[in-house]
Amino acid sequence: MESFTIEIRGRMFIPKHVLLHHGHKTVLRFRNQDTELHAVVAKELFLGVSLNVGGNGAPEFGPNGLTRVIIPPEGFIEIQFTPLRAGSFSYLCDMPGHDMQAGIEVE
Repeated sequence: MESFTIEIRGRMFIPKHVLLHHGHKTVLRFRNQDTELHAVVAKELFLGVSLNVGGNGAPEFGPNGLTRVIIPPEGFIEIQFTPLRAGSFSYLCDMPGHDMQAGIEVE
């Protein structure tokens, strides 16, 4: 199983790019090191994918699966899934004024 941690610090995702492998079980962790709420919105990456979400964040689901997770200050989320499609996928924090975006490449 592959495991990656993305930190949220200073209104930035660190690192800004992560490489995952198609068909490999993956644990993707987001740790909010800031003193404010952040969100992770990555609709295309998780579209139609079976996953488990853990941690103390608040996941939001729509008809096509996971749409957004809100992460409290000093909180984290852990998403376990297997990427089904290769490609480049962006994700962002959609909290007003945060202007945070990064990317995940699946090969």
